[in-house]
Amino acid sequence: MAQKVTVFNFGTCAKCFDATLLLPADNGYELKRALEPSKWVPSPIDVAVITGYLLPKDKVLVEKIAKNAKLVIAFGSCAATGGPFGLACARGTKVTPARDMVEAIDVHGCVGEWFELHQVIKGNQPDRAKLCDACKRRSTCKFLSEVVRQIDPSQDDESCFNDRGFMCNGYVARQCKEKCIDVATPCRACKPLVDHPGIRMLSMFGTLMANVEVGTEATGGIAGTDKLADAPDDVTRSVPDVSGAFFRFSLPVEMPIGKLPSTGSILSDVFTGRPLEELPLLAGMLGGRRAISMVLDIIEAYENGTGIEINDIVKGYRNKLREIEAQMQSVTKAGDAAWYGSAADAIRKIAGNMNLSNIFFGGFKTPIKDEQAPFDEYKSKIIEFKKGTYQAGRVKYAIDAEGKVNEFSWRP
Repeated sequence: MAQKVTVFNFGTCAKCFDATLLLPADNGYELKRALEPSKWVPSPIDVAVITGYLLPKDKVLVEKIAKNAKLVIAFGSCAATGGPFGLACARGTKVTPARDMVEAIDVHGCVGEWFELHQVIKGNQPDRAKLCDACKRRSTCKFLSEVVRQIDPSQDDESCFNDRGFMCNGYVARQCKEKCIDVATPCRACKPLVDHPGIRMLSMFGTLMANVEVGTEATGGIAGTDKLADAPDDVTRSVPDVSGAFFRFSLPVEMPIGKLPSTGSILSDVFTGRPLEELPLLAGMLGGRRAISMVLDIIEAYENGTGIEINDIVKGYRNKLREIEAQMQSVTKAGDAAWYGSAADAIRKIAGNMNLSNIFFGGFKTPIKDEQAPFDEYKSKIIEFKKGTYQAGRVKYAIDAEGKVNEFSWRP
């Protein structure tokens, strides 16, 4: 008798939920999908797959699902560890991993990989190969001379991001299909290789920074210089967001709930406090079926507000991405697996992956396959930070002089 498998979508993203459309049809199990878990009629099932982020209010329903299932799988980073939505914990929004509600097997990833989910449903274990083993940027683990917030695509020599002071969590991550590192974007460890990846990475990168100047001052203690100085130094200017850089996929399981007040919106809670250059990737990770428009609205708001010019090549590809997004919204709701697969391939070709890691201010980070124009004509740019409020499409945000977001809103 075929196994009964039901996939449940929580939260506001649905990217991992949609990825389960690619599960093979002749798989020996009967697959059902519950886009609105609250409308699910309880019945015995063999495997319950939880996708999306969870809040305390979801606990009763998740427990009901688990009570009717022989096995619960938390599929994707949000269900497993809170994912990027977990950054809202810094403002008191209690994003909660499934494991804290019920007994569950974690299948990490942003986006979750359907073939790993398929393996776990079948009782197998996913591959645990190290990301650094598959990376062409070989690390030397030498002490750093500087820490940087951005790298220039035109000067990318394909050396290890960490060796250049551009923090990458690849040291503590497993291999994944998204491979942000292949499109000039450092890894944020959506698939952790070790327990407490954020703490382990923070410790390692902190050790590599031993030669980088850190401002300290004396407070009268025995040690003399026993606190960091109040003024920014080389490190705090280059790593202005420790939570978002080191704990993007593990904050709810590694650090306590923050004491800052919530803004009233989980998206605003996530984006507030993040550096401007991280906003496109964050939006690509948590924007769900509207990730493309969210990323492009964020980028175009700043481009329009600061006079960054883009050419017709960039405009053409951005328009193409918006067209694919509009079509994908309808076919995913209809459960069209074949079209979803072809649309995902089209997105990856332009945007690098389903997290849209290749899209940035001014253009693209790496050359687009089959594009005949020289890369210099459509490559992204190093951005300067200009304090102000920026708005385009459905997004509006404000940054300070250091390029850190202090207000963010998204109109659904």
